[in-house]
Amino acid sequence: VPLPAGALEPSAEELATLVNELYAALSSGATGGMGESDGGIVFQGEGDPLEAAAVVLETVGLVAQRRNGLAFRLNTLGLCDAATLDLLLSSDVLVRGDDDRRRETRLASISVFLPAAEPTQYAELLQPRKGLGFSDVCAFVVRAAEAGVDVECTTVAR
Repeated sequence: VPLPAGALEPSAEELATLVNELYAALSSGATGGMGESDGGIVFQGEGDPLEAAAVVLETVGLVAQRRNGLAFRLNTLGLCDAATLDLLLSSDVLVRGDDDRRRETRLASISVFLPAAEPTQYAELLQPRKGLGFSDVCAFVVRAAEAGVDVECTTVAR
């Protein structure tokens, strides 16, 4: 549900409360005891969740204090500065490599949207800001993958 015009972005505490309330409502067993039949939680919205990377990571950490086995996914354009990517990759809630953390609540994967495979068309379609562009999203994908993060790219055939 979109936020009303002028509304403040939710805090990590508010998001964690929302997730915990959802899972409390589903406590009838629909999600399984350890999340084995749970599709997980996705960070996504009108804006890119990386614009609030610290809130995303804190939310996962807060939920992890109350719930086990929940997989979060981050849907993003991958357009961020190096400091934001450093924050993400240094987080202890982000799964890297072959680390089997299915029983832990964690940020399990990142999905990057690539609407074009060519830099000019990418720029035309997304009109990225802050001087970022196609090469930056490619660098994001490479750096995250090299760090062992489960990264998928969603593309559009044109």
